[in-house]
Amino acid sequence: MTISTKNLCLSAVFTAMIFAVTRFIQIPIPLGYFNIGNTVILLACVLMPSPYGIIAGSLGSALADLTSYPVYTLPTAIIKLIFPLLFYIIIKTEIKGKTPYIIAAAVSTLIPLFGYTITGGILYGGFYAGLAQFPGLFVEYIANLVLFVILYKPAMQATARLN
Repeated sequence: MTISTKNLCLSAVFTAMIFAVTRFIQIPIPLGYFNIGNTVILLACVLMPSPYGIIAGSLGSALADLTSYPVYTLPTAIIKLIFPLLFYIIIKTEIKGKTPYIIAAAVSTLIPLFGYTITGGILYGGFYAGLAQFPGLFVEYIANLVLFVILYKPAMQATARLN
């Protein structure tokens, strides 16, 4: 893989966008907050090749937590690294000649859903403490998935224009 100026610039822009929507558009839930940052991470993964989307997702999200819920910074960096990595792995698989973007989004966004539930349990003293945030995280999961379904076709068209 060669490093391209276009992808470096897009990665920087998406890192900033992920940070902004995650940090400044927050709805409190038990032990954290609901946000639409996962939608932007998924769009970054559609518009950029593998390492760029992974770095933008992990770094933008971790910086948002560093400035709002610092205790989650390291777990977020790890969770938001695995989540786009899984997305890229799934979209590499062909299903009847079509790349399964929606399937990839639905499966990969389970990583933050369960990752933050487990993290909450570890940080706050047990399984039930972590489970307290699950309903809010589940609503976030659905909301991010719906937004991605709405926006991924325009993102794909933008990708075609960028190339």
